[in-house]
Amino acid sequence: MSTFLVRTLTGLFLVLVIIGAVLFSSLSYFILFSVVILAGMLEFYALARRLKIRAQQFTGIITGLLFFLVNFLYAMEYIHVKFFYVFVPLALLVFINELFLNNRRPFSDIAFTFLGIFYVALPVSVFNYLVFHTGIEVDPELQTRVLAEPINSLLQPSREVDYSPGILMGYFIILWMYDTGAYLIGTPFGRRKLMPRISPRKTWEGLVGGTVIALATAWPVSLIFEDIALHQWWMIALIIVITGTLGDLTESMYKRSAGVKDSGSILPGHGGVLDRFDAVFLSAPVVFAYLNLVN
Repeated sequence: MSTFLVRTLTGLFLVLVIIGAVLFSSLSYFILFSVVILAGMLEFYALARRLKIRAQQFTGIITGLLFFLVNFLYAMEYIHVKFFYVFVPLALLVFINELFLNNRRPFSDIAFTFLGIFYVALPVSVFNYLVFHTGIEVDPELQTRVLAEPINSLLQPSREVDYSPGILMGYFIILWMYDTGAYLIGTPFGRRKLMPRISPRKTWEGLVGGTVIALATAWPVSLIFEDIALHQWWMIALIIVITGTLGDLTESMYKRSAGVKDSGSILPGHGGVLDRFDAVFLSAPVVFAYLNLVN
């Protein structure tokens, strides 16, 4: 089977899994991206080991998954913001653990433990604020009575929160179309290398082709997902083009420093989870920040 066909089938399967999980329910959405965080952080720490860095993989992954869970519950307004304080002792635990590990470069190990969380878990966690939207206010008298109970003092059942994945779906569709356009235009027509020192296959022609397709895709996306206006979808497309490309190059830089071509082999034709979600890790937080600024 040709590499192109393998790549296409794997990409199609991944797209169907993401669309199905995101649209089916909030629970399937949570399970899907928990798996993405788990697999992505495993690959991240595996690359770190190739650099002779002994990051605290178990502590990092548990903290990353817990960070996604707390953000998930907070975005649904099931818990109070005070739950985020749990990450203070977890952060201290990383330093305490390192005191007993007797590693040669302890602060490199500590830094990469936190970097795995920051690079993988944090960007995926912002998805929670794209899919959960505040709805109807609940009776204030009921809210007062519930919060008066000590056992429920950290709960926030003040408003209904709807699971509405339209913005997230639109984001992924534009991202996929940008990747597809860059690949289809860049492969046969690419001549001018974008950054050959880091990624020899990326070209300016592919970047331009992907940009045009991403901007064109924003129009039908705005008709399907009417959560935000067309000009905002265009802005999201531009953010994806710029920060998504930087995310791809950043992950390529990490792999090159570790001396590997792919971050893993879980996705035939695409490599690992880091390879497939590299554009997400830098673009998602910027899209989140943009939408919060304009809305």
